[in-house]
Amino acid sequence: MLRVDSGDGPVAGTALTLGREATVYRALAGTNVRIPELIAETQGALLMEMARGRPELDHLDSAVRVQILDDYVDALADLHRIDASSGFAALDPPADAGSAAQQVMQLWEGIYRSRVRRPSPLARFASRWLKHNAPTTAERLVVCHGDVGPGNFMHDGERVTAMLDWEFVHVGDPMDDLAWLAFRGHHFIGDIGDFSAQLRRWQARTGFEVDKRRIAYYRIVVMYVWLISCLAALDNGAKNQDRFTYLNLISLMNVIMPRAMMEYAGVSPPEVDVDVQPHDSDLSEQISALVDLISLKWPPSDPGALYVGVMANQTLRLSQLGVSIREQNRDAVSALTGRSLDAADVDQVFDAWIVATPEQDDASAAVLYANGLRRVQADLALLPIVSKPFLPL
Repeated sequence: MLRVDSGDGPVAGTALTLGREATVYRALAGTNVRIPELIAETQGALLMEMARGRPELDHLDSAVRVQILDDYVDALADLHRIDASSGFAALDPPADAGSAAQQVMQLWEGIYRSRVRRPSPLARFASRWLKHNAPTTAERLVVCHGDVGPGNFMHDGERVTAMLDWEFVHVGDPMDDLAWLAFRGHHFIGDIGDFSAQLRRWQARTGFEVDKRRIAYYRIVVMYVWLISCLAALDNGAKNQDRFTYLNLISLMNVIMPRAMMEYAGVSPPEVDVDVQPHDSDLSEQISALVDLISLKWPPSDPGALYVGVMANQTLRLSQLGVSIREQNRDAVSALTGRSLDAADVDQVFDAWIVATPEQDDASAAVLYANGLRRVQADLALLPIVSKPFLPL
């Protein structure tokens, strides 16, 4: 299997390269970590053994999914038991366990500053919040996969055959990887077993203590990584990527990240008026005609047509609700900052306000959450994920 860097991915041109991934394949060769063999490498490409099996789980019944995820937890535990002090210097490991979270944030904040051009009040706010609330201890530094969850491992229907996609690998707190499983696996995908039982399984296999408070912190870091990755992809081409998915994920993060931060701090999210009213825009009729055309030209059973149809309907809804959403969000930021704003100025002004007024973080988080919740009303497919409670940690 030839893995090639297309050059237009979310983190292209950063430290998260295929070369970084190759370092791990070489360091883990000969261990009991389930990883494909690296056969050869060159600039921007890796030639690797083709791992057996498939990544999808949705064709399996729940019992088999749970069996495979239990085995995945075992595979992850085996990785975390590897001695991180030897063979991983190229990953620039943190000086001590207490600085592990800060180093993760330094990496992704650097990607945000270098790769994202559009203003993002949420990214600005989350960057400061996560650095301020970073854990100061970790019992042990381990090799973290950095992108844990279904889709990034292969299985043969019974057990995991290989863990894949190692470009986010780093030396850090093992609670980081467990947080990826909590969010990317249980919250976003679901039906992959009992997380508490999986934590007990991981603890028994590694001999390390589970710290749910740190998992809750790193769960927000995972959302931050998703947000920055999506923003960076949109601002740097993403020609080979599904830009609609990135836009939807940003809408999702705009709601659940502020909620997660408030819940972590013991603050209840505010009640929000989401009574956004539809108004036909100049494009509504054209978009409605496009929706009708899609339904006429492609059978409903075609997965591609179904996806395009959902996106077209979502675009139509946004064109109708957009004016109301923008006005209400503008009014919320105006009330917070004490400035009279045009809709086009909201993100820039809010971004600057967050930088200048750290003492107002609780108020900023509430407005971020409310604005995100109004915006996501245009994305009906996201509403079930938005309202889904987080796993208690």
